[in-house]
Amino acid sequence: MKKISFLVILSMVLVTGLTAQHETLFNRARVVGGFGAPLIEMGISNDLNTSVGGGGGIVINNFFLGGYGMGSVDFNELFDNGDVEVLDIGHGGFWLGTTISPYKMLHFYTSARIGWGAVNVDLQDNNQKYSDIDKIFVMTPELGVELNLTRWFRVVGTAGYRWVNGTSDGREYTDEDFSGAVATIALRFGWFGSKRW
Repeated sequence: MKKISFLVILSMVLVTGLTAQHETLFNRARVVGGFGAPLIEMGISNDLNTSVGGGGGIVINNFFLGGYGMGSVDFNELFDNGDVEVLDIGHGGFWLGTTISPYKMLHFYTSARIGWGAVNVDLQDNNQKYSDIDKIFVMTPELGVELNLTRWFRVVGTAGYRWVNGTSDGREYTDEDFSGAVATIALRFGWFGSKRW
């Protein structure tokens, strides 16, 4: 009888231990939606040209995590010496951000794009095919506002700073030629959840 009682108590302890939930950092986090967004990034300082691209992510409460890709529209005539005809920059990577009171029609928005890419210089010479590629690291933190136009469409306007690192020494350009203040417009299409977080 003692053995049976002991086995019953032991079984109950084991079952209770198996069904208990552990508290975790993201215990209350849940995916509430997702989105896709075209992006337009315009230079405010340093004569940065316009870049276009897109991205998307999943929405977890009022936080989002996803990816992006950007490329310059036109970097013609960056240099006065005329040797470089075309200079392009492209990068992509992680995109994360958050909104404060996203259920309100107009609310604060902040994000950061963290990625890797390349600067590509094409020398336009019929006698010579040459491409000079520098691998770069790019980080663009930004802060702005978001306007809820519908439940599935939001417009974001931000100001931020694009920081570029990794161009090679001895070139006619430096990291600073591609770094500077930027303004970004994002059109976010998707589902953003219905709860007030």
